[in-house]
Amino acid sequence: MITGQYINCDSMIHRLDPRTKLLGCFVVIVAAVWPGQQIPILLFNIGFILLIIYLSQVGVVRVLRGLRTLRMLFLLTFICQVFLTPGDSIWNWGGIAVSRQGIYLGITTFLRLVILYLGSSLLTMTTSTLKLTEGLESLLSPLNYFRFPVHQLAMIINISLRFVPTIIEEAEIITRAQKSRGARFDSGSLALRLKTVLALLIPLLAASLQRATELALAMESRCYTGSNQSYSQEGSMVFTWKDGIALGILITFILLPVWYGYIN
Repeated sequence: MITGQYINCDSMIHRLDPRTKLLGCFVVIVAAVWPGQQIPILLFNIGFILLIIYLSQVGVVRVLRGLRTLRMLFLLTFICQVFLTPGDSIWNWGGIAVSRQGIYLGITTFLRLVILYLGSSLLTMTTSTLKLTEGLESLLSPLNYFRFPVHQLAMIINISLRFVPTIIEEAEIITRAQKSRGARFDSGSLALRLKTVLALLIPLLAASLQRATELALAMESRCYTGSNQSYSQEGSMVFTWKDGIALGILITFILLPVWYGYIN
């Protein structure tokens, strides 16, 4: 199972209205990018999100295992923050300095990225792409009065989220095929590694373009014209008291600690 792919379960998180989960994901994003957060508050947010993932029955270990795919991004971000942030120097060699503020900023940036990853994974693994599109379109429906293409935007975001697990799966298949032909992704000189990565990106890009063409033909064959009247909804969305309680608990345990840490 690819991290981020929808998992069909009957948990309390799956039964929530998609608009509730979209608003909850927005709250998590706000908490992740809020300035001046302390490490304990970020760790508390991560623990609370992991608790929600456990209640959703999608597998905490499965979600955490997906962090390995982003390890290079985490490492590069941490290194940039450590070496490029000025402050109290704790190590200096040949003009290259490591500051105490840089280490602190690197740790907080890493935790913020983890929160963004966990929140987005929880949303996509507990909400089908169709319900996600309907919920997003419903939340942005007031923009229709300003002639904003809400449905087209929701469809673009929906397709993008839907094909992220597919692209990852295709990348893994191509990587195994290249390894079976003798390609080395973790050894050799830098030029050899770049050549190997290029051999991975070209077929991946070709497969993505081919899949996009097939999707466009399939949508046209089903008479999709880009308007919200050209498709049928899976079912009506109802915002119940359970959604209100879930959203209130999320805001209380995510935003209030962030605000308390910010004002202090």
